[in-house]
Amino acid sequence: MRAFRRNSSEATPGVEWPVKLASSASIDAPLQAGAPWIVAMASVPKARVSADVAAVLNALDGVRNPAQVAQYLGIPWTAADVMGIVRQLAKTGIFDAGKQPSGNGRIQFRPPLTVQFTLFNPAPLLQSIRPLMTTVSGPKAVAAAVLLLLGGVAGVFIAGPSIGRVLSTPLPLEAYLFVAVAMFASTLLHEFGHGLALTCCGGTPRRIGIMLFYLSPAFFCDVTDGWRLGSRKQRVFVALAGPLVHLGLGSFALSVHGFLPVSWLQDAVLLYGVICYAVAILNLFPFIKLDGYVALMSAVDVPHLRNKSLSVTGDFVSSHVLGSLPKYRSYGWLAWFGLASFVSGIGFMVIGYQRLVPVFLQLGIAGHIVVAVVLCLLLTMAGRSIVRFFSTAAANGSPLWRRAFAALLGTLAITLLAVFIPVKAVTVAGYTYSDGALQIVMPPDAAGRTIRPGDEVVLQSQGMIFHEKLGSATIGDQPPSGSLAPLDTIVPIALEGNSLPVLAYPSHLTGESKLAAAERLPGSGRAEVTSQRHVSLGEWLWDSVTHSMLWPGRNADASDHSKTEDSMKGHS
Repeated sequence: MRAFRRNSSEATPGVEWPVKLASSASIDAPLQAGAPWIVAMASVPKARVSADVAAVLNALDGVRNPAQVAQYLGIPWTAADVMGIVRQLAKTGIFDAGKQPSGNGRIQFRPPLTVQFTLFNPAPLLQSIRPLMTTVSGPKAVAAAVLLLLGGVAGVFIAGPSIGRVLSTPLPLEAYLFVAVAMFASTLLHEFGHGLALTCCGGTPRRIGIMLFYLSPAFFCDVTDGWRLGSRKQRVFVALAGPLVHLGLGSFALSVHGFLPVSWLQDAVLLYGVICYAVAILNLFPFIKLDGYVALMSAVDVPHLRNKSLSVTGDFVSSHVLGSLPKYRSYGWLAWFGLASFVSGIGFMVIGYQRLVPVFLQLGIAGHIVVAVVLCLLLTMAGRSIVRFFSTAAANGSPLWRRAFAALLGTLAITLLAVFIPVKAVTVAGYTYSDGALQIVMPPDAAGRTIRPGDEVVLQSQGMIFHEKLGSATIGDQPPSGSLAPLDTIVPIALEGNSLPVLAYPSHLTGESKLAAAERLPGSGRAEVTSQRHVSLGEWLWDSVTHSMLWPGRNADASDHSKTEDSMKGHS
């Protein structure tokens, strides 16, 4: 028996016989004939298996050895068959390794950057609604949905230029509060849509809650039970139910906004409808783990499509660049999908970073801390991915000299880009215009010393989504001074009677249409100041770091600068 156990451990690395399932593991039966069994860990599907493999897993009780399991199952099972199944599934973590189960509580972590907090089990509520949905579904419901969609499209054309206005100009605080509450409710209904679709198809949503998805708050509904459905069409329907909810809500809002009186409420309803449409379209993007990706994964019937495609792409690069042994005989479309997923992930992070960082940097030291934390997190994730890539290549036989050469070449390329790429620093600020006097304003504790006389300025509208160009200007020669400015110079909120202390830089309009620009220029808005000093990319990055309020000594400098400004105002 001892010899047999030693051989079994060698045949099943990382697993000690006798084997049993972890307490957080489950073997879920199919919901329909022909559907696969699902092996799950903490309610997260890990593998799809046949009924025979499920029978083997259910027979692992922590007492029987492979021969006894085979004997229990009967002919034609052998001990080698049992060990082979355990060996293939060992990497899923479903077997008890003597550790306490994790991930079953209300708070769960999903790599790479998602934290979920479970609120409640939606199954009883959705089961009670199911008969009603069965009653109202049919051709009449489809016709009503089509009419609602046509009404939304007609509302878009009726709104016309008003859409651009609500997206590119500041709105009252009441409008944003309305949109925020409506979007909160809409997102919850979006997730209920997924759960209700799964319930109507015979599945059971496990839980609903709130999560941090790449540092952004959102709702979630666990519909992993959908993998037990035998129909691809049903799984696609479950995935697309959420975007359809946003599409329906957006169509309703756009259909009724024209009947509302001209007010902040009409603007809020219009903005809400446009955002609902945008959310529905964005969710269909297939290269990020959104609803469109889940729908595509269900349609092609490839579980963990993104991870597999990224692995295939990494294997292709590793084998051709680092000389490692390829794990896949052919790559096909998965390599291209993996490349698109990789580029899309980076693109989403860069776009989000570019849009959010300027806003946070204007919020003082708290905003600087948020930016620093996010930047460190992104750099850590990038570093771990690079280390994992080279470690996997080494494990697959990549020669050391090729890995060293690739690392050296990559470092050299980054260095050359940092040294030779010229950039101009762009500072996001605000502006005020009154009685022909133009001032570019920034918070007193912002890194305002990067603004110099002669810098070019683009005056823009302070919109929530877009920033329309209103004119051009140049920073004047006069030194900055302390002043007050409206709130919408910093954030896109039109709040009368509220002013903020700012550092004001006297400026003057430029361009051929100075008079026309002055006539239509709002009293306040957004400004982008572009430095006239060309620096290298590396120097610009270093200046950005050393000018941060978190850099040692910067707080003292800012305090001294503020005292100097107060002294200047006192003498004047």
